Amino acid sequence: MATAHTQQDSSQHSHKTLADLGDAWLAWQIALLKGNRLPLSGDVTQWIKTWGEIVGQVGLVNYNIAGSGDPLAEQRIGTQFSYGRQLGKILDALVPFLEAHRAEFAQSPEHLKALDQLVTMTREIKVLKRNSVEDVVKQVQRWKGAEDLQARIQKLREALDALDEA
Repeated sequence: MATAHTQQDSSQHSHKTLADLGDAWLAWQIALLKGNRLPLSGDVTQWIKTWGEIVGQVGLVNYNIAGSGDPLAEQRIGTQFSYGRQLGKILDALVPFLEAHRAEFAQSPEHLKALDQLVTMTREIKVLKRNSVEDVVKQVQRWKGAEDLQARIQKLREALDALDEA
């Protein structure tokens, strides 16, 4: 009888352990999604794609964890205007305005530092957006195998010669 009692205790302990494990897993998932962190990745401070864009329809009931009031509209907007493009347009309008009001920022060292960092970041982004020679060469290498490869190369040479003449 002692053996049966021990097996029953073991069975209850096993179920409790599995339930605890499930609860712990669920708590971890919630914390993971709330904190926007993935294991071994460190802090994630920028989430470009919405959860819905990544996984699509998961089940009969889905929750919009990205927080959009209209996820379909956001998907349409994101398809036409990337987050980078949206932010770029905002910076293009905002930075000249802020620089025109630089004197107001000078009243606070923290505000002036923030303005300088924003201006510097915007300039660095513009430099990164320019195509390098390597970018152009990679693009030309993608032409390999194209039926009109020689025509493309000739057109590129003509365009480069026109730059020399200008």
